[in-house]
Amino acid sequence: MSVNRQGDRRGIYLRIRVAVLWAAIIALPASAPATDVNELIYTGADYHYRGDLDAAINTFEAAVRLAPAQEFAHNQLGLLYAKKGQFDRAYNEFSTVVDIDGRNTFARLWLGILRLNRGEMTPAIDMFRTIIEIDPNHADAYYFLGTIYYFRHDAASAIEYLKKARDADSEEAETHYRLARAFHHLDMIANATLEYQRALEIRPNDSKALNDLGWIQYNQGRTEAAISLWRKSLKINSRDRDAISNLAKAYNDLAWRALEAGNRLEAIGHWNRTLAVHPGNKAAKFYLEKYHRR
Repeated sequence: MSVNRQGDRRGIYLRIRVAVLWAAIIALPASAPATDVNELIYTGADYHYRGDLDAAINTFEAAVRLAPAQEFAHNQLGLLYAKKGQFDRAYNEFSTVVDIDGRNTFARLWLGILRLNRGEMTPAIDMFRTIIEIDPNHADAYYFLGTIYYFRHDAASAIEYLKKARDADSEEAETHYRLARAFHHLDMIANATLEYQRALEIRPNDSKALNDLGWIQYNQGRTEAAISLWRKSLKINSRDRDAISNLAKAYNDLAWRALEAGNRLEAIGHWNRTLAVHPGNKAAKFYLEKYHRR
C-alpha cells in the first residue's frame, strides 16, 4: 500500500525546497556547451516559478537537447512531469540523472517517491537507504523511511527514522507530528506530548496535532484543556470531523457525570453544547428529549 494512498500525497511537493533549485542553478557545470543552455535554464526556472508548467517543460527540453548531461535540467523536467501527473516520464528523467551522477540525492529522492506512488515499497526503501549512505544527514530520506514504517504500524522503526529526520531538520513540523504519533502508539506519552507541542510551535494551526494532543489531555483527566484544544482545532476548520467527534464525546461524557451527580440542568447544558457542535448527535437528542420532560 502506497503512502500516497494514506493521504500523504501532498508531501511529495511540499518537501521540495526552493534552496535546492537555486543551489543547482548556481552550480551549473562549466562544461555546458554554450551560454544558451544557461539562459534556457534561467528561463525555464522562471516559467516554473510563475506556474507555467508547459512553457517550463518546453524550455528545459530544449536545454537537455543542447546539453544531454545537464543534471539540473533533467531534474526539473522530472519534477514538472510529476506535477503534470506524467509519472513514467518523470521517473525516466530522474533515472537519467542517476545514470549521469549516482550521488545526486535529489533525483534519488524522487525515484523513491515515485516508487511509493506505484506501491513498490521495497525498492523505495532501498532507494531512501542509498540516499542515507550518500548523505547521512539527509532529513527527507529519514522522513520517508519513518513515514513508511509509520503506515506499516511499526512504531519502533518509525521512531528510529523520524528521530533522525528531526535531528537533521528540527524545523520540519510534519516530522515532529509523525514522531509524536509513533510515540503515542507506543504509549510513550511524555515524548509524544513534547513532539506534538514542538509541531504546534512550528505550525500553530496544525489541527491534527491539536486533536491528538487533546486526547492526551483528555485521557489524563484534563477535560477542559482537551476541550480548549479541540475548539481551537474546530475554529481552524469548522468541518474538522475529528474535532467535532471529540467535542461531542467530551460534552456527552460531562453530561453523564453531571446527571450521575444529580445535576440535571447542568447535564442538559452539556447536551446542548454537544448539539451546537454536532447537530445530528443521536445520543444528545435522545437524552435532551427524555430529561426535558421531567
